[in-house]
Amino acid sequence: MSNSSSTVKVQAGTGKSTLPYDVFYPKQVQITLGQSVSWYNGAKVGVPHTVTFVTDNKTKASLSAPFAVKNSSSFMAIPPASNSQPVIMPNHQKPPITVIQGSNARASSPMIIDSAAKVIPLGSNPVYSVKGDEKYVNSGLLFPKGKGPPNGSTSFTLTFEKAGTYNYYCILHPWMKGKVIVE
Repeated sequence: MSNSSSTVKVQAGTGKSTLPYDVFYPKQVQITLGQSVSWYNGAKVGVPHTVTFVTDNKTKASLSAPFAVKNSSSFMAIPPASNSQPVIMPNHQKPPITVIQGSNARASSPMIIDSAAKVIPLGSNPVYSVKGDEKYVNSGLLFPKGKGPPNGSTSFTLTFEKAGTYNYYCILHPWMKGKVIVE
């Protein structure tokens, strides 16, 4: 076990000849309270992964999600209570138009849903302190360095403030599962 000042590193995909690209390595880490875990994509090709913690199944997000035009200026998720948010593309045309990408921003972007169901978007390469009562914690798409879009995330770092077992998976490859044990 490492001391609380060190950060434990976990690869989200390796792409090495000894390990496939679709595993977390190591699959399980054990840390002390207040210690951090940092995930990065170690693949040699541009295959993204997510690190996603879901404690409330109602907040489980799918990569793609249907949306309906509620009125001329807003969209709503179908079903309305799903963990979905449209990806709205920047558009500088005159007159302005809204372009919606057919994917779910809550699956592909770094995002938290706290215990009060407040959605908290995070920036690129996020660093976040897990209180332990969040409903949803997601890295967004993690790309290998130099293999993703501009401003795309290559790392995701969490500090754990509450003891317990935290299970996570990759939204893109749901068989990729890992575990953080905090003592």
